[in-house]
Amino acid sequence: MARIWAGLKEKIGEQMTVNGSLRTAWSGIRRTFWPGAPIFDGTRVHYDLARQLYRNDGQDSNLGGGFCRPIVDLQVEFIDLPRAASGDEDEDEFLNDCIHVFWANEIQQMLRNSIRDSMTVVRIGRKDPNSNPLVGMEESEHCFLEIIDPERVAIFYDERDKDVIDQAFITHKVEFLIERNEGAVRGSSRIPESREHTIIEEISREVYRYWDETAGEYLTDWETPNTWGFVPLREVFNEYDSTLSGGQSDLESPYPFIRAFHEVMGQALSAHKYHSIPKVKFKINEVQTFLMNNFPNSFDLDDQGNPTPGTFSGEVSWQGTEILFVQSEEDVEFLEARSVLGDSKTLLEFLLDCICIASQTPEWAFMRVEGATSGQTTAQTLPFVKKIGRKRKSFESDIQFICKMALAITRQEPRVIPLAWDEITEDILVTKMQALQQLIMALEVACQRQLISDVTARETLRPFLPAMKSPTEEAADAEDNNIILDVNPNAVGDPNLNGKGDPLPASQ
Repeated sequence: MARIWAGLKEKIGEQMTVNGSLRTAWSGIRRTFWPGAPIFDGTRVHYDLARQLYRNDGQDSNLGGGFCRPIVDLQVEFIDLPRAASGDEDEDEFLNDCIHVFWANEIQQMLRNSIRDSMTVVRIGRKDPNSNPLVGMEESEHCFLEIIDPERVAIFYDERDKDVIDQAFITHKVEFLIERNEGAVRGSSRIPESREHTIIEEISREVYRYWDETAGEYLTDWETPNTWGFVPLREVFNEYDSTLSGGQSDLESPYPFIRAFHEVMGQALSAHKYHSIPKVKFKINEVQTFLMNNFPNSFDLDDQGNPTPGTFSGEVSWQGTEILFVQSEEDVEFLEARSVLGDSKTLLEFLLDCICIASQTPEWAFMRVEGATSGQTTAQTLPFVKKIGRKRKSFESDIQFICKMALAITRQEPRVIPLAWDEITEDILVTKMQALQQLIMALEVACQRQLISDVTARETLRPFLPAMKSPTEEAADAEDNNIILDVNPNAVGDPNLNGKGDPLPASQ
């Protein structure tokens, strides 16, 4: 009975998800009369449907799902990778190598999956050069990242500290090789048999354990102690919302318009099929006489080859019929269905505008630039730039936490490292650099007039220069900028003196 109820619940949840939106509404049904948590608290995005939209391989959305990949991928490209800006050269160099050399692909996967699926899970680990000869010490020192689908992970946090993971369970599919029989023919090219096992990895702050679900036993040979003292996982949410207790997919808002685009496109294609086949209209007085005069092959012929009245076969062949003979008051014309492509084009353009507005994506992301002016492009780009800035702030804490775990793994102080991001577009970079130049000139004049101190000037510049340290440290380091050159005035400047300060001979 419990299995039937679970299957019914899953089926209803799938139907409510597919027919409504990307988010399942099953968890939102209240079970009590009294108001409690928000109605959609605990609901999640239908991961398979979101990924289907991204791949554009769904039958009920494939004519409009092509917009989903640019919506996701364009954000990943513009978010880009940050730089560590703690002020410690060794620490920044280590973390920047991790982010830009060893983790670049995985961080992009993290951004893509979380924006598409509303969340993902990131795992950090360290490869062992002793077990893998292709792993060098540098690669082992900088750790590695692994992106895990949220369906395969169950995470339990400490009841007293919600930021600390107490236990985590990860499901793996592993192919176990089956050894050949002793009687196998030597030199045989038969591929060895294998069997897929479901392995559940249990990670705690003390140990790594592995349960073979297929064999029903623990793999004691795989068990290892957790010397780091923490579970190396991080749940990454996109646009976290407290009313959902989770993240949001960027495909949720434009999804209704994408489905409408698919339906309109399908209707337009069907109408085009009927539009391309014209129909004939007859306005005649005597049908049989008209058919016998113009389509004699549709009747039985007598001995003289003339059509016999009353023997019409019901079929008319237009092959070879180039002239139709009618009476003066009769008429024949072809009816052609009016094309609906013009109206469909207008509706599709409107739906595309709705998709751009709902997803905060400029239309040039979909290669639609015809008729767009510079003013329109700027008006569309501004909300997108603000969106990218919001995304960077949202994912910054996740990247900082991953860097903190890397520092702890490599026996360094685990602290929050400030991150610096490049400007989103070159136009914004040029504008900010011009503004920074004007600000520096104004601060310099204010310092010379003794209106402000050097400390105030440095504090004013710190928001524009993320790598800038505290005013005291910058003042101490800036003293090395002034290099005093010990120049002998007799060595240069006077053409009548040689390098030792003696007069040159008269011949020179």
